[in-house]
Amino acid sequence: MNVIAELRVPPLYRGDRQAACPVCGQFDELTLIIDSEDASETPAFMRCDDGHQWAEPAVPRRIGAGLFALRLRDHPELIDWSAVQDG
Repeated sequence: MNVIAELRVPPLYRGDRQAACPVCGQFDELTLIIDSEDASETPAFMRCDDGHQWAEPAVPRRIGAGLFALRLRDHPELIDWSAVQDG
């Protein structure tokens, strides 16, 4: 089942590059938009608290897919299925 979901994440890095909103600079508590079946190196979409959304080169989509799989396996009770869209 392909799922599109959102997950609040702590600061994320890839090498020395930190994920941050290109408009307002927010870097903590960003929302990662996840496609559960996209394990590619394509930049993942992220959103800050001000609603800015962008493709973040520091975070490949495979990271989101992996985080979702771990959450589903280890803590499915923490998933708010009302906010999840079946793809």
